[in-house]
Amino acid sequence: MILLTASAFPLCLPANRPAMGALLAFLLLAALGGCGGGAEQQPPCHGYGCEHDVEGPAGMRLRYAAVVEPSDPRANVVFLEQLYQMVEDCAGIQAPAPFVIIEKEGALISPLDSLPHNGLYYSDPDLILIDDSAWTFWSLKHEAVHYLLHHALGNSDPNHTSSLFVTCVELPFAMP
Repeated sequence: MILLTASAFPLCLPANRPAMGALLAFLLLAALGGCGGGAEQQPPCHGYGCEHDVEGPAGMRLRYAAVVEPSDPRANVVFLEQLYQMVEDCAGIQAPAPFVIIEKEGALISPLDSLPHNGLYYSDPDLILIDDSAWTFWSLKHEAVHYLLHHALGNSDPNHTSSLFVTCVELPFAMP
């Protein structure tokens, strides 16, 4: 029985080990050739990377470095979590705190219309991008509505048909 099994796999016989080694080397090179060969792989989190500078007590991850100083209110993750929670309460939708990246004004170009925006929301994995303009806090609330709608309905409402964009984004707030 062992001889029959061995004859079904002739590369496993001791006499054929050099051939098996060459075959394994060829297969390994072929497999590695597909990794990174040709087009560069995009970093995770939609090309922005998933690193963050700080995580708030409610779980919001925030990256602000190189755009705003740590003393800037836009880098205050607790305040941003409070804004997010205001939108959650207004919408009546609960979801884990999002990952937020602050980018330089003018750097956010929508893949949908190729125009600059003050904020963008990406799903899978969830990512909210906001710029460092005067609209930062408004943009965070606006993109939080997209995020919450996606979590509740599976659709982020890119056409802004939900009344939540008016009722929850325009909520007044006090600066820290």
